[in-house]
Amino acid sequence: MKRFLERQVVFNATLRLLAFLGQRRFFNPLTRWLTVSVAQLNLFLNNPSRAASVDDLARTWKRLMPPDGQDYFKIAAVDENTATAEIHLHCPLRGTGNVDACYRLMNYDRELMKQVGGQLIVLESQSKSGKALCKLAIRKIGEDTSDLIPAHKR
Repeated sequence: MKRFLERQVVFNATLRLLAFLGQRRFFNPLTRWLTVSVAQLNLFLNNPSRAASVDDLARTWKRLMPPDGQDYFKIAAVDENTATAEIHLHCPLRGTGNVDACYRLMNYDRELMKQVGGQLIVLESQSKSGKALCKLAIRKIGEDTSDLIPAHKR
């Protein structure tokens, strides 16, 4: 239990720090560098294989999330070219209306997916909706995404 709480504190502190930085354009280069660096560390530690299918991409995305917080990350649906996923944790950006900060923060997830052969698009952000979840679409790299409208462009 103590280890779980320690991990949650570190995860939440990192999330809050990145959200704070992501809300301030001045820190854009630092936010980008941090999200890429933390994603690369995650990839180094977990050494995932390149995904062969959309289902593999979704399962890999979920596996790369904190192991003691797996209930917050859900795969809602998978069809032949798209996996729909949801993040059910409380985002520090919830209700701020700052979808650009969400886009910068979610660079972490996009970087994870890029390195395993996928692309990730935030379809609905807690920052704008105020809801207790974010909705994501995951597709293989190179697949057309013109039918998906990212949250930060709505």
